[in-house]
Amino acid sequence: MSDAFARIVAEKGLRVPSVVARFHAADTGRYRGSAKVEGGNLVARLIARFAGFPPPGLTVDFEITTRPEGEGHLWSRRFGRSTTSSYLRYDNGRHCAVESFGPIRIEMGLRMQGEGLAVDVLRTCFMGIPLPVWLTPRSVSSEFETSQGDFGFDISASLPGVGLLVRYQGSFEVPMPR
Repeated sequence: MSDAFARIVAEKGLRVPSVVARFHAADTGRYRGSAKVEGGNLVARLIARFAGFPPPGLTVDFEITTRPEGEGHLWSRRFGRSTTSSYLRYDNGRHCAVESFGPIRIEMGLRMQGEGLAVDVLRTCFMGIPLPVWLTPRSVSSEFETSQGDFGFDISASLPGVGLLVRYQGSFEVPMPR
């Protein structure tokens, strides 16, 4: 079973880099690399902490583990000693990916931007209630192939009136299937 992103990529016929396709096509996996984590001001860091995002760190060991559960996948991201977990699934009615971080649910769409896969926040809900636009986080996020052939990521979220909540960027190797 591929994940929600793989389903959207297939439905839209997006031509993603092979390493991005391999990662999202895997049923389960554990990948290791490194990441840099940035945070915003004090208010932003409190909101990010509440949402379960990692604290800032220059170069930290990174590990992502994915495994199927129910209609989607559990994603666990470890940044040094901090772990961020979420549940990612495909929404058949809205034709989008939905990622849940505890009481926060983010609906996302995908598109190609240059040679990478761009992730757009479509809507955010808190405890099932859609947030107004002025409370909806903005995201500039992408997945791409690095010059070494690894899976590269650059994920950020900011909140209007608050600024940067979190940005993490890095890479990890995705082996070829056997």
